[in-house]
Amino acid sequence: MFRILVVEDEPSIRAQLEESLREAGYQTESVGDGRAAAEAVLQSSFDLCLSDIRMPGMNGLAGFRAMQKELPTTPIVIFSGDTNPDLIKASLQAGASGFIPKTMRAPAMINALRLVLSGERFVPDLAMSGDDHKSGANVDSGGAFSQLTPREREVLGLLVKGNSNKQIARQLKIEEITVALHLRSIYRKLNVASRTQAVRLALQLGWEE
Repeated sequence: MFRILVVEDEPSIRAQLEESLREAGYQTESVGDGRAAAEAVLQSSFDLCLSDIRMPGMNGLAGFRAMQKELPTTPIVIFSGDTNPDLIKASLQAGASGFIPKTMRAPAMINALRLVLSGERFVPDLAMSGDDHKSGANVDSGGAFSQLTPREREVLGLLVKGNSNKQIARQLKIEEITVALHLRSIYRKLNVASRTQAVRLALQLGWEE
């Protein structure tokens, strides 16, 4: 079972995060500032850290970099109410494994964390520009998934959870080549070019299982 450290100074938000994470099957520990986070990582190990950077003891990206030194092999995802694109890009350039806006719905947040735990990075749409932003930009949340067949929805759902083609084939009891064909159709219907873009679009549009 994955263990997640939550670093958030607002008690009500911290409680909501822990509740959502535990309902998703994760073990959690939460602290309210950067100093407490440093103490927590000395006492235990974590698979992921979800942290605000606008709070006591963090000092923005400087605090994030200090946390990186304490957790050199642990992915750190920034959870913030500040969605300035420059901050998001700076955070990702500094080495954050993802950036989750506080406005993101719980199911989408859980899926974003699953993406990070599977070894990917989660980049919110707010940080995209130019050609990157165009991918999937003409797909609205009301019609994005309506074109998919029931089987394609199953494949996309397993993709969002971080499963490989082989794992998807095993769970659905189909051939890998069939999975590849379904993925090709999904990419075409969602107007994306890769599995990473498909997952990112699903998360941005609030994909729910």
